[in-house]
Amino acid sequence: MRSFQIVTPDDSKPFTIGRKSENSLVLDNLMVSRHHAVLECISGKWTLRNLTGNSLTQLNGEDVPFSENPDESRGLPVEDGDIILIGTQQIRASFKDNHLTLLLVNSTASTETGLPEGVSARLEKDGAHLQFREKFISPEGKSVSQKKLNEGESIRMPGYEISCSAGNVTCRETPVGYDVHAQNLDVYAGKKRLLQDVNFDLPAGEILAIIGRSGQGKSTLLKLLQGINRSGENSKVYIGGLDYRNTEIRKRIAFLEQDPQLRMDLTVRETLLDGGRVSMNKLDFKQNVQGRLEKFCELFGLSQRMDNGVRTLSGGELRRVALARELMGSPGLIILDEPLSGLDPYNSRILCSHLKQLAFLGHTVILTTHSYEALKVANKLLIIHQGHQVFYGSPAEAYGHFQTEDAEEILSSLKDEQSIDREEKYSRQTRAGLVPYIPSKNLYFPKTHLAPVFLYKVGLTAKQWFRDKGKALAILLQPLIIGFLFSQIFSSLSSLWIVAFAVILSANWLALSLSIREIVAEKEILMGEFRKGVKVLPTITAKMFLPVIAAWIQTLIVFAFVNFRISVHWQPMMLVAFLAMVLPAVAVGLMVSAFSKNSGQANALLPLLIIPQVALAGALVPMDQMLPTGRILSTIIWSKYNQRSLLNLLLEREDPLSNALAAIAIAVGCYIVMAIKLYTSKKAK
Repeated sequence: MRSFQIVTPDDSKPFTIGRKSENSLVLDNLMVSRHHAVLECISGKWTLRNLTGNSLTQLNGEDVPFSENPDESRGLPVEDGDIILIGTQQIRASFKDNHLTLLLVNSTASTETGLPEGVSARLEKDGAHLQFREKFISPEGKSVSQKKLNEGESIRMPGYEISCSAGNVTCRETPVGYDVHAQNLDVYAGKKRLLQDVNFDLPAGEILAIIGRSGQGKSTLLKLLQGINRSGENSKVYIGGLDYRNTEIRKRIAFLEQDPQLRMDLTVRETLLDGGRVSMNKLDFKQNVQGRLEKFCELFGLSQRMDNGVRTLSGGELRRVALARELMGSPGLIILDEPLSGLDPYNSRILCSHLKQLAFLGHTVILTTHSYEALKVANKLLIIHQGHQVFYGSPAEAYGHFQTEDAEEILSSLKDEQSIDREEKYSRQTRAGLVPYIPSKNLYFPKTHLAPVFLYKVGLTAKQWFRDKGKALAILLQPLIIGFLFSQIFSSLSSLWIVAFAVILSANWLALSLSIREIVAEKEILMGEFRKGVKVLPTITAKMFLPVIAAWIQTLIVFAFVNFRISVHWQPMMLVAFLAMVLPAVAVGLMVSAFSKNSGQANALLPLLIIPQVALAGALVPMDQMLPTGRILSTIIWSKYNQRSLLNLLLEREDPLSNALAAIAIAVGCYIVMAIKLYTSKKAK
């Protein structure tokens, strides 16, 4: 990622900029004079004054006047979002609560530099041979350790472009962002076409605001890029010159929903570290994660909140934390769905300022919005009405096209007949004006080796469970309460058939209640992690581990209460029997959680999972009294095998291993179905 620096000038004294060490901001660049410029706060207003006539000093592309006489030197006022150019160094000014902050990018797109670390070049007669210390992924998805560059050819990798020309190999730094191109884009949800004939070219490092009334198709386009919706057969969408469904390009896209999911029981620091762990190479994570975390917290004004719980943050802070978490992986494209919705004007301005800062750092940003505040920071507007593209261009061009200077009038002027006529006319003009796009399939990505996740995910789940005091208390009290109640109704005279059934039923309840929300409660987060390369199998195994262990211990506690009254001889095989009770219940709970759209839907299915265990276990109605259909259905009911196994053990009879294996086989089947569901869900349609 492009490194950056944040500086906060003291408004009580002049803030000098230059090459000499005595300046407030020292820029080690030969294009910068020893005493180049000064920022001064006069009566609460900041101004920029030029101190040199030999080097370039600009404010928003205009030269800052210079005078040999300091008394006659006139400064220009500095406003929020202004771009200051000192020699070749760009600086972005931001204001928060009237305090000036300067954002410096330590590189520019035109800077020539040495080859990236781990890349070496050997000149040959007809070009150059590149050798990669770590393997790279080619545009075709192949893993390569070398690349032949012919004369005149170039390859791109995140942040760099390497070219071979005139017998030399040169490397220049490039923005981290990707250009986005859409041509003849139709978007479908199932068989229904929701968007028709969308065309635009968005350069890298710019902000695109998609606006329109509610229900007109704004979010539909984002869901296409997210992989939820699909494009038409003749539609073309390229990100960085590659098809938007390319696995490697999707790893480097950040998606933020209107109300982004966060793990509410973590701190801000832990949330950002979590974001880095699931998106950064493990070596890069060890070496750079702390510095990256601190810089993004400083950039987004979260430095004082790093050790606060996410649950304690305001709505605006939550969105900034979610954005910072995604940025830990240095995405080239950031996509936000209604990021300003529900925010007060103050927080809307702050978030818009941060989006502009991200574009300044080289990221490409696409957002949908109802807020006209976003029009002030967007480089391009895409207006959607009734599933059609009404306009694409700069905000200034939009005002001219709609013949208004009021942003609100743009949408209010859209009438059904007028908008369709305008769309047909303007869409033809737009397509005619577009330069034919030729995707440059020369983008290579370093192969990412993420840190192992199993033990980390187990620890993360444990941390979330036990920081939620209500959940922790329920986990502790449930087996004690259930066990106490059972101890009051069972005795040495009780039927062991019924005792076994009661213990199995409680084990199912405990296991299902622990697992039924584990995936759906953070499904958006998990889908993002899988898209970035986190392995599905270790993740869901970690998701199973803690519920299985907890439910197993809870079941042992319940049985200990019961056994105190019935005095059955303890056998080590009971440990296996109890494990065979909770393992399939947890697997089924997680599988249902993976298929559910929300936690409420998962909870609603809980009775449908419990009742078959009651009805078809063979405890209430013996198997020989069931109809054939009931007996067939009972073969996939794990409590049937649990009932046989536990009853044999309580009666001190030999228990065939097949009972435990049958229950475990059901668990494995559910595990496989869940893995397939999550694996296929991460792929773009």
